Amino acid sequence: MPIGSQNLVIRRVKRVKKGGHHGGSWKIALADFALAMMAFFLVLWVMQVSTPQQLKSIQGYFNDPLGVSTAGFSANPIDLGGSPAMSTEEKLDLQLPDPGSADNLVKERLMGSDAQSLQAMSGMIEEQMKSINLLVSKENNLRIDLTPQGVRITLVDSPDQPMFESGSAEMLPDIVNILLTMSPIFTQAGNPIAIAGHTDSTSFSNPNRLDNWDLSALRANATRRILEEGGVLKSKIAQVVGLADSVPYNPVDLDAAENRRVSITLLTDEAYQAMLKRNVRDFGPTAEEQQRAKDLELTPDTVF
Repeated sequence: MPIGSQNLVIRRVKRVKKGGHHGGSWKIALADFALAMMAFFLVLWVMQVSTPQQLKSIQGYFNDPLGVSTAGFSANPIDLGGSPAMSTEEKLDLQLPDPGSADNLVKERLMGSDAQSLQAMSGMIEEQMKSINLLVSKENNLRIDLTPQGVRITLVDSPDQPMFESGSAEMLPDIVNILLTMSPIFTQAGNPIAIAGHTDSTSFSNPNRLDNWDLSALRANATRRILEEGGVLKSKIAQVVGLADSVPYNPVDLDAAENRRVSITLLTDEAYQAMLKRNVRDFGPTAEEQQRAKDLELTPDTVF
């Protein structure tokens, strides 16, 4: 066969280029990391909003997922209905009893006779307020609780029925009328009165305006003036304090309207005496200062 008639076979070797660092495995790693962080923060959130009983339920579920019904735990311990469930056991105000537990709280901390006296006084106040139709708005603005210190009447702010002008201690007419109407009830009870003002956590950008400490104290003092105008004797006012936002009624939402409130407590004799002793101990003169004052009284005047 002639050389020119042979078929030439040309072989080409195809070289495959490696992708190097341009693959997509890093995306999977990043997604796993983001998922792990989301789960971590979810666990932190659940621990923050859960009550001790709910935490116990969660622990029981993970210990035995199939035995929650026999162990007495709920299979759904956390309410995820759109917002965290507010725990009534996590109130920062230890003087605010949970609904339905006020009587038990008083019975645990007070003697039986004092508890009965408080219940009788609370019943009298409620009857008096019912007779003048003051309890119609109790669920929204007026709350009556039994505490170890006495019977507390709390006037709670609401967005549609505020008690004060915004950022001011000027009381609106409706609340003035309620306080004037309640004054004879407090006079009839005859107990010493402690008044506390509270605000929410909203801060003012203008430093020349009142801050929450000023505002809570001024509102408590405005309440005192209205009660005295209604007939409460000045000698019956045992204490007037402003607590700003340090004791929120709603610790989940610190800017909630119900955190803006004024509480009026009819003190028991024991609580009143304890308050006087505490004030003398914490704010009165020391033993050295008292002795120095006695020495000055006994020292005759020097004549030059």
